[in-house]
Amino acid sequence: NWNLSLTQKFVTGTDYELSFTNDRNKTNSATAGLNPSYTSELDLSITQPLLKNFGIDLNKRNIYIAKNEVNISDYEFEGKVIDIISNVENVYWDLVFRIKNLEVKKKSLERAKDLERRVKAQVSVGTMAEIETLQAQSEVASRNESLLVAQNLIQDTEDILKNILNIDYGSDEGLKAIHPSDRPEMVIEEINLNNAIKETLLNRPDYLGKQKELENKNILVKYRENQLYPTVDLVGSLGLNGLSGNAVNVTSGTFQGRSKYGGDYGQALSDTLSTKYFNWEIGVNFSYPLGNRSAKSQLSASRLEKAQLILSIRDIEKGIIVEVREAVRQLKTDIKRIHASKVARKLAEEKLKAEEKKFEVGLSTSFNVLKFQEDLAEEQSNEIKALIDYNKSKIRLRQVMATTLKANDIKLKPKENS
Repeated sequence: NWNLSLTQKFVTGTDYELSFTNDRNKTNSATAGLNPSYTSELDLSITQPLLKNFGIDLNKRNIYIAKNEVNISDYEFEGKVIDIISNVENVYWDLVFRIKNLEVKKKSLERAKDLERRVKAQVSVGTMAEIETLQAQSEVASRNESLLVAQNLIQDTEDILKNILNIDYGSDEGLKAIHPSDRPEMVIEEINLNNAIKETLLNRPDYLGKQKELENKNILVKYRENQLYPTVDLVGSLGLNGLSGNAVNVTSGTFQGRSKYGGDYGQALSDTLSTKYFNWEIGVNFSYPLGNRSAKSQLSASRLEKAQLILSIRDIEKGIIVEVREAVRQLKTDIKRIHASKVARKLAEEKLKAEEKKFEVGLSTSFNVLKFQEDLAEEQSNEIKALIDYNKSKIRLRQVMATTLKANDIKLKPKENS
């Protein structure tokens, strides 16, 4: 025998099978009218579910779920890219701060050296005690040590940035120092908190990924609900038949004589294709398991998983709102810090100038001048730090709102067939 069959399932739930069967049978029975005999059958059978397993969406559920899984994977990748970019930007601004702070340290050291020269000059003419020289020299040494620490911090930060950017330390690029081209600036952008929260919920990859998970849970719940229905299938079939073989004279049994279906396999095949001999049937199959406990328990489990996911999404949503509020609040705080630190730096400059004038006329000591110099350096560093923190807070807000890629004009290529 040799057989062929073709089966397919449509999105409506319809199953069909087209089969072509061929048999050759040889026997030693004396009552066989055809020996060997050839049979050929071409059958088409169709089954259409009417309740259970009926519906386009139901039968495409695995496709929908697979597409959602791809989208979830894309959202996870997008979240990782946003985190990496934000980390790079933060380290970059750390480097900018280290470099700017080094400039402050250098100027502070220059002021201490200048004071040391003036103190020595006054000591040499006898207008100032020798102890003043020691005070100035000690401060120069201390600030020189701070300068070395600041230089080392720059190199450490450069290495961190190169590591994140996957730059080979031994390459020409890895051996070069990094020179930031951006200057810390304060560009104030009006932020509406409610609009920011709404935009965040439309952009956050983790939140959108959970929404896709919820879609999958809904698909499964609908499928499980459908499985509670009884099986009611409309079935139909149509068959074309052919029979032939070597006709022999039968002399015993119920049938005696020679069969009129004599011929070879080709004759059986010809009879099949001629549609002279056919059979058909149509009907409805019904079945329903008593209690249907398995389907009910699976539905309960799917509904429970959906409910748990909804609670998880609500927690994520609350967390997102808190993150946006904190980021916006921090940004506004940093703006106030910038203004406050600028005022503090100007006052420190004026205090130092006033103290230096007093020092020139002998109304102050080198200790006081050095103290005011140190205060000025600290306020200068604070002003730079406030400006850097403001830029880092903007990075944080973009990260929280998932607008990092848009802000940096980066577009991720979606996966094929997603």
